[in-house]
Amino acid sequence: MAIDPDSKVPKQARPAQRGSPTEENKPSIRDVALLAGVGLGTVSRVINGHPNVREEKRKRVRDAIARLGYAPDIVAQSMRNHRSMTFACVMRDFTVPVLSMFVDSMQKEIDPFGFSLMVASSYHDPKREIELLRGFQQRRIDGLVIATSSEDDPALLAILNEAQFPIVLLDRELPTGLDAVSVNHAVGIREAVLHLMDLGHRRIAFLSGEPGVHPTQSRLEGYVDAHRLRKIAVDPLLIRTVSFGRDAAGTEARSLLEQAVPPTAIIAGGTSLLPGVMQAARECGLVIPSDLSVIAGADSDVAVLSTPPITVVRWSHDELGKAAARFLMAKLADPELPCQRLAVNAELVVRQSCAAPRS
Repeated sequence: MAIDPDSKVPKQARPAQRGSPTEENKPSIRDVALLAGVGLGTVSRVINGHPNVREEKRKRVRDAIARLGYAPDIVAQSMRNHRSMTFACVMRDFTVPVLSMFVDSMQKEIDPFGFSLMVASSYHDPKREIELLRGFQQRRIDGLVIATSSEDDPALLAILNEAQFPIVLLDRELPTGLDAVSVNHAVGIREAVLHLMDLGHRRIAFLSGEPGVHPTQSRLEGYVDAHRLRKIAVDPLLIRTVSFGRDAAGTEARSLLEQAVPPTAIIAGGTSLLPGVMQAARECGLVIPSDLSVIAGADSDVAVLSTPPITVVRWSHDELGKAAARFLMAKLADPELPCQRLAVNAELVVRQSCAAPRS
């Protein structure tokens, strides 16, 4: 197996035996290098999240780390780099399953490199987010992933820009100078609206969260674009962008269904909005999909296990979580690295919650 020229690995180095490591058989960085067929310098750069490593070599090193059960000397590494070896993640609400999936994916990505993850809920409150950011500054964390409650709050934007550690925005676009992983919701919502229109729907309601954040804006863009493509006028009375909370979704859905000419379909454009919409439909005596077609703006156990299963717009939380972790480690290795951005497309998954509207 070829060895990188950046560093020589002694011929006598052998992979450690699996099992509980002792001082004698504890795997070393040299064992990782030998098993991966790379030099010590390459292993070091992968461990420290340096971006200048080919993806194929990075994967070989990570596989070797996992196979050997190698763990970096966190104390020595943190002292040498003046790091706490701790990242933080702030979400609106960790009771939302898909957000927990993102965190789990991020945790698995940073585990082999000795980083721990601190999590906190912001409850979609800008003041709490500012307090958390100040607290993280005092704790000297090494990096943060955050889904902010606002993209136009001056105080929140200012403290994000002034932070002394790398920040990755989750499904947010502002501030523009920060790294970000996001979802192109417009693609999926446009597919969803066109799917409903193909079934004959013309009064399609749209529910989403606060209007000043990327997910709402992106979803609304897809909704409007689909109407433009089919040359159907958008009815502003069918659009409700208020909150991502379940209670708000129920209230707005009931209001829509009690209109003189109610919608024949509802798109719940948010991770936690589907239960509120389903409850409102039940309270109004409507059956899905014969009386009301429903599409959820994110996949969930509720969507899969409902009767009927709910058509959804979904994306890869696993991909976003891994990318956010890599972005943080890359910025630690090279603070001058240009802004890193990743956007994944949402896609429509058709199940059984949509049907042609009643005549």
